Amino acid sequence: MRNSSSHHHQPRLNMLSPFSSHLATNYSASELEKAQIQQLLKGPIEDNQRIDCEIEELRQQLEALVHKREENDHFIEPHLALLAPIRGLPNEILCAIFSHCLPTPARFLEDPFDSQEYMSAAQAPMLLTFICQRWRQIALDLPELWQRAPITVSRSLHSPTDLDLGVQNASQLTQLWLSRARNRPVAISISWELYPTARTQFDKFLASITRYSSQWEELRINSLLDRGLLDGILSLPSSSVPNLRNLEVPFEALWGSYDKKCLLGGPSIRGFRYKGTIYDHFAKLPLQWSQLTDLHLGSLNTTDTNIRKIFARCPQLERCHISISTVEIFESYPLPRLRLSYLVLLHLRMHPSHSGRTLDPPIGFFASLHLPSLKDLTINIRNLSDFPPAVVVGESLATLRRLTVFTDHSSTATDAMLETLALTTRLESLELYYLPHLISTVTYSPLSDTTFLAALTPRQEENPSASRNASSGCEPQHARFMERSNYPSYLCPNLQDIKLQIAAHPGIANEVIFDFIKGRRERSTTLRSFSLQYARPVGDGEREMQGVNDLGVNVDIKYQGRGVM
Repeated sequence: MRNSSSHHHQPRLNMLSPFSSHLATNYSASELEKAQIQQLLKGPIEDNQRIDCEIEELRQQLEALVHKREENDHFIEPHLALLAPIRGLPNEILCAIFSHCLPTPARFLEDPFDSQEYMSAAQAPMLLTFICQRWRQIALDLPELWQRAPITVSRSLHSPTDLDLGVQNASQLTQLWLSRARNRPVAISISWELYPTARTQFDKFLASITRYSSQWEELRINSLLDRGLLDGILSLPSSSVPNLRNLEVPFEALWGSYDKKCLLGGPSIRGFRYKGTIYDHFAKLPLQWSQLTDLHLGSLNTTDTNIRKIFARCPQLERCHISISTVEIFESYPLPRLRLSYLVLLHLRMHPSHSGRTLDPPIGFFASLHLPSLKDLTINIRNLSDFPPAVVVGESLATLRRLTVFTDHSSTATDAMLETLALTTRLESLELYYLPHLISTVTYSPLSDTTFLAALTPRQEENPSASRNASSGCEPQHARFMERSNYPSYLCPNLQDIKLQIAAHPGIANEVIFDFIKGRRERSTTLRSFSLQYARPVGDGEREMQGVNDLGVNVDIKYQGRGVM
């Protein structure tokens, strides 16, 4: 409003001025007119001087008020802090909160290393030591916060050419970190990003970690550029790592000569992860094979015969990731079958050693195994129709709780999956993905995806309480296909979670998805989530869904480039 008043005030002054017709022109005033103008301006100039004085007085008052407010804030804030509810929390509660502030730890078999940011000052637990004196003391007195140490040895940001400084910084931080864990078990991962250095440079770092070797519970070594450091670690006597349970080594470990008295022969090692591809030297590693329960050989290029030999050396195996690049067992293997009584999780990746080569299905290999306890199966195979999961696990289908399949996109894959699901009566989680490098070359089948989901929808004649396909107003799609098949009317009655990744266009109609959810919820309340990801951009008339609740089921529908399930 003030600006508006000034805007209207100026024309009014011009109208009262005897010189208004000459304003904003090139008119040159006479001497008499100049005297008149000076007399005319005397009043407004004096008025402005009075206004300036008032403004200065108000500015000083404002500054005084701002200063007074700041003084009050400095007085109020620390007193209000005394009233903060968190001040009243006992240390035990704060300890529990601090523990939940930690980054999610990497799982030994499933995940890569912990994030390098884990040991950053911008992340818990280090961040917690900078808040206040009480929090710092609590964090320092809580060894559980310091039990994971993902160590990265790299060039110093302040002096990139000074390799000694990079090693020195890593050594000091590691020693400080592990000392705060006190006598608790520790999980260490090491990434050495410096090129081979002088022995004196890594001796100090080696000493900073080996002094705590008796506390090592997990040790993961990334591919090291410095072979001397790797030898220094793996040459440690097995007696120095009495509590080491999980060990990951890079392929460079095969270049050394070690025996069971070294670290690889640790008495408590139960989990082993190998990041190499060569089998011959790997099989000679002096591990305590008979006591292994967890084994990750996902990158190993070898035959099904060699994998079976490894299994025979690991009777206590519970969880395993394997890769088969060559199939040698084509006939039924001589009895008795190899029994893996404790194996509950198996991830199989069929990976030809030569690109473009087609692998034969390892049916003979699996026929030679007896897996009575298998609950979690993941299969990564191109041609699922030649190698359906039902053939893989045989009698173990009855014990499966979780099934994940990576395959190509074809109607025969759908048939293979339906054959499998007809026998997995206890299945609770199902995930089906189509291999990304195949999506651009496959021939899409309009039958496969819709039929697959329709087959998991209870048949309406078996569900009298439901009207005949009420949501879509017509007979369910591909009902005739299901009728000519011998599948049960209600597949996977215990299914809780389902995730699908498909490439078909136009995709699965929302009505089919709704029929699936509605049909299963009317039979039971076990279904909790349905996730669908299209390996293509969103099309016309399509939209994403995230966290939509449909009859108590959480529904997510995503498209390529919008996140991964």
